[in-house]
Formats: sequence, C-alpha cells, structure tokens
Amino acid sequence: MTKKFIYEMKDFIKSKNALYCFISSLFFGVLSYLYLFMNNLHNWDNMYNTPAGYGAGTSSGRWFLSLIGEFVHKVWGKYNIPLFNGIVAIIILGVASCIIVKIFDIKNKWLCALIGGITVVFPPIASTMIYIYTVGYYGLAILFVALGALLVKELRILGFILGSLLFSCSLGIYQAYYPLCASIFILILIKMCMDSKSDIKEIILTGFKFLFSLALGYILYKFFLQCCLHLYNIELSPYQGIDKMGKIDISLIPSQIKDIFKSMITLTRDNYRSISITRIVQVSFLYIYIISAIIIIIKFVNKILNKESALKTILLCIFTIIFPIAVNFIVIMVPQGHVHTLMQMAFVCIFYLVILLVDKIDVSNLSENKINIFDKFKINKVLLCSTLVIVFTVIVNYVWQTNGNYVSLYYNNRQIENYYESLFTRVKSIEGYNQDMPIYFVGSEIDDRTFSHDSWSYTPFKYGENTYPINSYSRGSYIANYLGYAYTEITKDSEEYKQYQDEIEKMERYPNDKSIKIIDNKVFVRFE
Repeated sequence: MTKKFIYEMKDFIKSKNALYCFISSLFFGVLSYLYLFMNNLHNWDNMYNTPAGYGAGTSSGRWFLSLIGEFVHKVWGKYNIPLFNGIVAIIILGVASCIIVKIFDIKNKWLCALIGGITVVFPPIASTMIYIYTVGYYGLAILFVALGALLVKELRILGFILGSLLFSCSLGIYQAYYPLCASIFILILIKMCMDSKSDIKEIILTGFKFLFSLALGYILYKFFLQCCLHLYNIELSPYQGIDKMGKIDISLIPSQIKDIFKSMITLTRDNYRSISITRIVQVSFLYIYIISAIIIIIKFVNKILNKESALKTILLCIFTIIFPIAVNFIVIMVPQGHVHTLMQMAFVCIFYLVILLVDKIDVSNLSENKINIFDKFKINKVLLCSTLVIVFTVIVNYVWQTNGNYVSLYYNNRQIENYYESLFTRVKSIEGYNQDMPIYFVGSEIDDRTFSHDSWSYTPFKYGENTYPINSYSRGSYIANYLGYAYTEITKDSEEYKQYQDEIEKMERYPNDKSIKIIDNKVFVRFE
C-alpha cells in the first residue's frame, strides 16, 4: 500500500495537473503580494517583530511555532525580510494546493489551476501576509493540514498516525486551521457519496477514521502544549480566549450553529470577514451555492433512476448539512474571542466544493446501461465553463482587493510616520532643549482630534488587521525603525511620574500647547 502510494505521488508530481496548479499559485501569488513584499508595509504586530521575530508562541498555544521558530533562529535567523519570507510562503502554499488537487483527484487541468489560484489569493492568506514575519510558518501549518489529510485518506494505520501528528503540529502553529482540516475531510466524504464505486460500509468507516484522526490530532496538540508549558514554566495567555480554547459551552451551540448558517447567507449579500466585500464576489457565492445544489440534486435523481442505495443519498445529505458547520467551526472553538479575517481559511473549501462537483460531472463512472442526466441534457460543459469563468473572476477580484488593501496600508504607514516625526520635531523645538535630555512619554493614549480622518474608510480595501493606529503597543518599534529616536513611556506608577506629579498634572495633553515641558533637564510629553 505504501509503495503504491509513493509511485502514485511520483506520477502526480510529474503530471500536468500538478504543474498547472503550482504555476497558478506562483503567478497569482506574486500578482497579489509583490507590492507588499517591495514596500515594507506594517501593522502593529509586524512592526513589533521588525527586524526579527516569529510571533507569539507557546503562551498563545502555539507550541510548535516556538519549537520551529527557535530552531530556524539558531540555524538561520528569524529576520523579518518581506520578499524572502513571502516567496517562501507562496511556494509552500503552492505545494499545499497541489496536495489538495491530489486529495480530490481533480482531472481537469484548468480546475487544478483554479485551486492553486484561489488558495493563494484567498483573503485570509492576504491578511496573514501582513504578518510577513510569520507567514512562512502559517503556510507550513496549511501544508501540514493538506498533507495530513492526504496521508489519512490514502494510507491505513501509518497514514492515520502521521496525519494526526501533522494535525497536532498544524494546531501548534495556528489553531484556526483546524476547521480547514475538518472541511477537507467532509469534502472527501461528499465525493465518496457521489462516487458509484464507494459502498456504504467504506464511507462510514472512512468517516469514523477522519473523526478519530481529528480527535487524536487535538489530543496530541493538548499533550505537547502542556509539555511545552511545563518545560518553559509559563501559562496560556487569556488573549482572545486562548486559555479557554476547546472548552465548548453546550448551551451556546444552538445559537452558534444558527450564526454559522447565517454567515453562509451573508456571503451572498453582504461583507463577511472581508471574504465577500464586493458585489461580484457575493454573486459568485450565490452561483456556487446554486450550481452545487443543482449537481447534488441531479446526482440524487441519477441514484434513484439507477436504483442505487438510498442510505448513500441520506449520507450525502448529512455531510452537505455538516459542511457549513465544519467551515466556520472557529465560531464554536473560540466563543469569547474576536474572529479575524486570517482565521477563516476554511471558507476556501466552498470554492473547493464547486470545483470538486463540476470536475466529477464527467467522471461519473456509470456503465452504458445506466442513466446519466448530465449526458442526457448536455449541461456538463455549461457548468464547467461557467464555473471556470466565475472562480477566475473571483481570483482576479481578490488580487485587486488585496493590492488595494496594501495601498491603503502604505498610506496609513506614511501618516503614522509623519505624525511621529512631527511630534519629535516639536520636542526638539522646545526652548531649552538639548540632546542630552531623556524623553518621557506620559501615558500611551494620544487623543488628537486633528488626526482622525481616514481617506480609505469608505473603500472595500479594509482587511481587519490592515491598519496601524497611533495608539499601539509597537509605537517604540515604529519610532525606532522609522525615525531612529528613543524614549521612555511612564505611567502613574512610575518613579519619574511620582517625583514630578504636581508639575506633570499642570501640563496640557498632547497635541495642545504646553503639553511638552522640560523639568530638571528631562523632557516630558503628556498624552494621558
């Protein structure tokens, strides 16, 4: 079995389908992200991890990110170099896309190209690219999901073990890719229900194998996480409910499932997590739903006409209903956390679904004495061509949307840079200033009503994490990297504040006059 799998993989790697998928990933990836790579764009996390860093590790539940990040740091360096990190991520995602093609056994080379394109330009990836310091690791987590699903599907005991281990490592890099794995498994089961070669017993056993693999992957993730927490002597952060992830509140499940199905409808008429910002994408999702429903219904009729198992049809209905829950399972995973765009990668499986269904129209494996409605009414080519056009249009729209977001981020960065430059110009212009004076910022929050205009607020170019506000924890990194200045931030608990409290509290708040003052050869700028 293992040798056969290896030979099949060798043949697939050499196939046109893999080539079309990989080249598509590279082409659309560069088209989407070259502007970001060449312009050093930052949100707060990316600036904080410049010039080096790989992001929050074990304290955020990402034990494998800590392990691999520290390994890379020792043997290479964890530097935030956009072009290098980004190209590596695109290549990794290209390989993951090819594995997806192999999992679903997509025959049409143009549909393979669409899988490569939609995977690499999907908004959660574009949003993750803003965190360019860690995007390579996140790409690796997606690769682990795809490879793990392939191994569990194709191999028996060995594949089950290795696949589950890869799922735990993927969770250890970024927990939000768990729904992606579940969604891929559901798609495999849908494909099996539509395939006349698969019998009921095989489908049910495969379903349980997938379920146990997901469970084992999560158990291994929790085990390795606890080992790392103990090893580093740290606790999980409460940020975004990470310390409570996996603790499902049963009483919330009905409302959560309702929200999940509502999100599927929202995709067709409004913006949902930056995935369906433009009208053309919303209409495309509606088309995908309609075409998917038509194909599944016709498959039902085919099975009835050909007197195939009714149980198989029931299973197809069940998996189709479960599919949306798997796609947006993140809502159940983190009920107390805020769901960002980059946490919604599993939604790409909606595109995988229609591609899978359309591809299998011509591969029905029906013998000559059976009835095939697709052949009877000659609609297979219409569905194929329209799907190619629709998904390609969505890919181009996402490329456009992504570049627009990055242009918006560019101007946002320039505004912040100019604001801080103006601030330090005022500091150095105060009477009596000299370069030996230390600078203290009193508080962190700047309330400047003159700095509230956002020229991009009414555009579709607004990913959830694509801005850099003047009030951010990475202010020090921004000022150090862009302006080269240093300062010390103090609060009411600081010794400097207590020492000069009376004089500080008489000061105005920045940017007003008298908000900057020299006291005992020290410069104080009062924000709060």
